[in-house]
Amino acid sequence: MQQRAASPAESSVGSPGHSIHNGKDGYENENNHESVSRTLSPQGMIKHLQSELEDSHIRIARDTGVINNLHEKVTELEELVQKQKITISNQSRAISDRRSLRKQSPMAAVFPMTPHYHHPVQHLLSCHQPLGHATGHSPSPSMVPSPFHSPQSNRSFNSNIFEQPPPKFELPLGGSFPAYTPILRDPLGLANVNRDVFIPLSAAPGHDPTDFRGAMADFSTRFQELMRKSEVFGQTHANFPNIFRDSHLEDRVKEYLMAISNRAQASVLLGNATTRCCLITKAVNFYLVEEVLRITVVRGFDTSTDLEIGQIQRQMTPADNLDGQLDTPLTVRHLMIMAMTTHLGSLTKKPGFADFCHQKTQSHVAKLWQYIRPLSHNPANQNSQAVIDLTAIMSEAQSLALDMHMVPLEYKFDFPEPGEHFDPLTMINRDSFIVGDPQTLKSNETRVGLGITPVVRIRNNSESPGDIKLIYLGNVLLKLPRKHTA
Repeated sequence: MQQRAASPAESSVGSPGHSIHNGKDGYENENNHESVSRTLSPQGMIKHLQSELEDSHIRIARDTGVINNLHEKVTELEELVQKQKITISNQSRAISDRRSLRKQSPMAAVFPMTPHYHHPVQHLLSCHQPLGHATGHSPSPSMVPSPFHSPQSNRSFNSNIFEQPPPKFELPLGGSFPAYTPILRDPLGLANVNRDVFIPLSAAPGHDPTDFRGAMADFSTRFQELMRKSEVFGQTHANFPNIFRDSHLEDRVKEYLMAISNRAQASVLLGNATTRCCLITKAVNFYLVEEVLRITVVRGFDTSTDLEIGQIQRQMTPADNLDGQLDTPLTVRHLMIMAMTTHLGSLTKKPGFADFCHQKTQSHVAKLWQYIRPLSHNPANQNSQAVIDLTAIMSEAQSLALDMHMVPLEYKFDFPEPGEHFDPLTMINRDSFIVGDPQTLKSNETRVGLGITPVVRIRNNSESPGDIKLIYLGNVLLKLPRKHTA
């Protein structure tokens, strides 16, 4: 009985019970019980013990309540931490995986914008969602950092972007490749391109810069022609594998090819006569999109203009806005874009601008040729027809970039990512082996093997909500879903 009476007193340490204020440990309480037992009658002793028992029950109930409250708070904190982990994980996935933000909304056909040989459903599409929300996964090219100068999500060409040194390209050693199926039969048609004269379309007589629909139609036609010529370039100048040369490519060339395609499949694409031209075409197209078709097409001509345009871009897309969400009202964005077009228009009227554009073109050709030359049929010839054709493509791209950014529109280029689900609303199947009805391919969960050309959207911020038009469908190679390859 004495020990049972002492136990509640010991358990009261640190609890809000009444016996805390006694200031006595278990040994003192035991002595008190012995003293009380000598002075009280048996009935008094029973009453005393009952009183202490009730007091212990009260303290136990209080302690139990405190413990239960603490358990509830711990549970709430655990749930909060778990929610935060899920949120952080989703945000990290969304930031690192560009395709996760490229969800499509219902679109209605307006008028054809791409050549008939591509696909019967290649047309101009419109939707009414902000470009940075569900329709896209990254900032427009005028707001994406250059992959050759600064890190870009999953697209930097610095050697440290890969966890390991680039693997050796183990290409097929046999002479048997799948039969080559030409994708295009059109001639290259580059002989008549004027490589030295840069006259922006907006400066031509009778051009109305507010005719957004006409400008979009013109840009779509010119962009599809640019993509056609880059595709013919790949077929003409770099379509036949060379096992020896491809096995001894420089690391930077390997890194570039792996960065624009797939680390595991780059050598397979390069070593196959049917897919090699597609990879080379992607190498050209990726450079055009990331380096040329941007507002930075005029960078270097006037320092003050460069600073002003850069400041406007930073205001449109703050550095902490990593998920591509728009935090600038469309009307404000339109005013900012108009300010940049005004700066660009003033530059085109200054002396020496045409010469600057010519030098810029030559600089781009020299930079891209470092990656394309080892893959061409005649890499030792610095003055080959391949260089001439590449210069014509670059000149046309630069002229298109000038005209694009002379009109206050916002442009967005998205290359379909390897492993992404095939979507016939935004993609065209160019694969020679995996063929079939586009909707059937989609329902069979066919995946993208290589995005050859980008999906192109243009947004007119002068309208509310911003009117978005899909002007070009991405050309892709496919790969079978996992259930078919297992």
